[in-house]
Amino acid sequence: MTTILLVAPCVACLVAYCMAWVLVTRRVVTDRRTADTIAMIEATEPLPGLSILKPLCGSDEELEANLRSFLEADHEPLQIIFAAASPADPAITLARRLAAEYPHRDVRVVVGADDTIANPKIALMEVMLLEAKHEILLLSDSNVRLERGDLTRVLPLFSDPRVGMAYQPVVAEGERTVAATIENLHYTEFAAFLTIGVHELVGLHTVNAKGQWVRRAALEAADGFARVRDCGADDYELSQQVERAGWKLAPAATVVRVIQRDWSWKNLADRNLRHAGLRVRICPWAYPLELLFNPIPFALPLIVAGRLDLAALGIFAIGAKVAMELSSARLLRGRGLAWRLVPALIVKDLFIFACWFIAPAKRTAEWRGRPYRLLPRGRIAPVAGEARGLPIPLETA
Repeated sequence: MTTILLVAPCVACLVAYCMAWVLVTRRVVTDRRTADTIAMIEATEPLPGLSILKPLCGSDEELEANLRSFLEADHEPLQIIFAAASPADPAITLARRLAAEYPHRDVRVVVGADDTIANPKIALMEVMLLEAKHEILLLSDSNVRLERGDLTRVLPLFSDPRVGMAYQPVVAEGERTVAATIENLHYTEFAAFLTIGVHELVGLHTVNAKGQWVRRAALEAADGFARVRDCGADDYELSQQVERAGWKLAPAATVVRVIQRDWSWKNLADRNLRHAGLRVRICPWAYPLELLFNPIPFALPLIVAGRLDLAALGIFAIGAKVAMELSSARLLRGRGLAWRLVPALIVKDLFIFACWFIAPAKRTAEWRGRPYRLLPRGRIAPVAGEARGLPIPLETA
């Protein structure tokens, strides 16, 4: 009986991960084989205009290179809107300087937001929406790095008038520290590998804000951003609102890249505990299923169980998981992981396993240096007593 209790979770997790790996690999390879067809569509059919809404807050890693990648995009008509809550934010100074370097670009810089809105990013999105002039909107975070051609590879999805929202799998790269390696590998596994895998397995959409595109008519049908003002997982909830309004969600074949280089262990713990705390409150029944894709913590007890056959199974399970994740990360990110960082894969899974148990008990989380209470259904509220200040007047340049 004890042997079964040790073996069953490990085998179940390994089988689930293997199924997802097969489906994701097949999906990605198929999408790349159809790239020529997509390119032909781009060349023969006019693409719609695009407004990019980019909220800013502080000097993120390589912010200048990230913003330049959007200003150098190869699509027209294109509008880029930068926004920050404070006129003293260094990101706004940078955005203005870059806008002056690209005078041919249609750029708007907005300062100020309604400070009574719980989600500070949504507060910025609402003021940027007032400045947006095109039918298709791209909601894009400041740590996203655009590659040439990305815009024109996703926009054809909106040739279907039923599509209200498109979303991209998210990969993270650029790691220089162990903590950044763990974060980037987890982000790629969760926001790209499992996003594709879950959609292929059960048809569910798990939308991430890093590459979230929405048709203005669909956003208006979902009451704009009003229903996600106090939502911690505003990207997912907004996709649900669009779908409930009768619009279709469309997964894109093109990944969106996030650059994260020098993360600290504190940043790693804060982010993952916050996200796990939101997930368990948004969908409690699905939260336990996350363990199905993490066989390594269940394989380690087999290695120390004192039996050669169980130890062999445990070593095989760890080796198979590491090999599959290395393969999928290389396929999705387009580059392999440095061999010296491979042990971080095992550390990552143990770290995420610990976060999975701690997160349900977390009642507060820190976001952009500010504490929030985690509420049912993924809602958030600033911790009482925190200085909020007055709403900052709007300024548009």
